[in-house]
Amino acid sequence: MIGNATVLNWNAPMKNNRISGLFVFFASAVILCTALTKVDAASLHDVTHGGPPIITEDGVLFRYEDHQNPPRYVMVSGDFNKWEKPLLMKRNQHSIYVYLFEHTDTHSVVLRDGKYRYRYLVDGIWKPDPQNANTVYDSSGTELSYFEIRTPIIILNQNPVHVKHNRYIFYYEDMEARTVFLVGDFNNWNPYSLPMRKNKSGMWEISLELIPGTYTYRFLVDGVYRKDPFSTQIVYDKFDNQYSLVKLPYNEHN
Repeated sequence: MIGNATVLNWNAPMKNNRISGLFVFFASAVILCTALTKVDAASLHDVTHGGPPIITEDGVLFRYEDHQNPPRYVMVSGDFNKWEKPLLMKRNQHSIYVYLFEHTDTHSVVLRDGKYRYRYLVDGIWKPDPQNANTVYDSSGTELSYFEIRTPIIILNQNPVHVKHNRYIFYYEDMEARTVFLVGDFNNWNPYSLPMRKNKSGMWEISLELIPGTYTYRFLVDGVYRKDPFSTQIVYDKFDNQYSLVKLPYNEHN
């Protein structure tokens, strides 16, 4: 138990390359965690209570409970997934509907610090979270629940992360680095024109407007060129130097 909230007994070791918030939010209370919680498919079956979303090292865990009027299905959507197609939650052995919003092989999770609104779609009816006291109203007067992230959650499957239109963000992880620059085809290999900044999670980042196409690039870290650790596509020049490669497709929904 933490305060009045029931949480799982997660004792699994932390994964590498995970930068996550250190806060778990229950109703209006803010509780400082001494370690990041680890969630996997097995532990989702052990969730015994509904409640506000839990911030984990893997993303955000949603929990919905209604034993008085058991729903046939529950879905969730919100700012965290840009209000796109509602995500179907699974009912576990305790009749709690759960969903872990996490990264996949084709999907990164990037949630910056701030408030994230969401709602549940319960048997075809949109509802705020009945177990989260934190609510706001949108411009049309609809009540929405929200959770808050104090430290960005950045879980990458690859660089760069598409934001919208032709806007992309490149990330680089090195807590000890003093300076990091992004260098590539898109800036004519100028080593100092694209300085990256360290965000609140400790990762380096830079936002760029890039048209669809194929680009090679590297990072200049404290004066030393490095390939992208989040890229699986590598090319070599005639001197056997490694460069990362990314292909940005045209997206009609940009």
